[in-house]
Amino acid sequence: MFRLGWQVYRRRLPDPVDRRVHRRVVRVGIVVALVALVGLLVLAAVVERSSGDVPVAAGIVVAVSGAAGIGCVGAALTPIGPRGWTIPPVPGIGWRTQEAVARYYRHSPPPVAPEHRDAVLQGMPETRDLLVRSTYRSLFLTGGWIGIVLGTLVLDVASPGDSARVILFPGVWLVSIMVTTGTGIIGIRTLGRQEQLSVEAEALPLVPPAPRRGRPDGPNGSKLALPGE
Repeated sequence: MFRLGWQVYRRRLPDPVDRRVHRRVVRVGIVVALVALVGLLVLAAVVERSSGDVPVAAGIVVAVSGAAGIGCVGAALTPIGPRGWTIPPVPGIGWRTQEAVARYYRHSPPPVAPEHRDAVLQGMPETRDLLVRSTYRSLFLTGGWIGIVLGTLVLDVASPGDSARVILFPGVWLVSIMVTTGTGIIGIRTLGRQEQLSVEAEALPLVPPAPRRGRPDGPNGSKLALPGE
């Protein structure tokens, strides 16, 4: 499932995130990283001059790693289109049908029923693009949090024993890595499941619409007669 989703992601990425958008995202990330690097180096110099607890080499490594992580976060926050990957409700389809379509995305889903063929296929390209954009952002966010956590861990190791208070931050950021990585993993899995559902639904025969109730030549609208009719 994940391999199929990754293949779909790589195949569809140039459409919702073209080269122009990708270059803009990378440029924003580089600018944010450079600004963060200058700020962190200045901060490291001030801390080194005032306390001298952290070695210069460790401070440079922390600044570079943290700046790279902050740059990735800045790139992830660059607008590239509609956000989110949640499957939107399909207008014109009853809630029972929408619940049945949602069940097809769960673990061990049932086969697609023929009467749900059109509901499964409707709006799938738009939803696929939302998934691709969300996964694209989550990859940058994951890289950003990894860089920040690595920098903080180096700072913890290089700091003296009485500075163990810094060790609290990596635990919080590790949770952030798990959340952002989980978003990307779920998005890739959903892309793979969508591809399977698309193939399965398109192989089903078309179901004719249900016949209208009442007489074929009967009048439409209200059957109540007005006075004088």
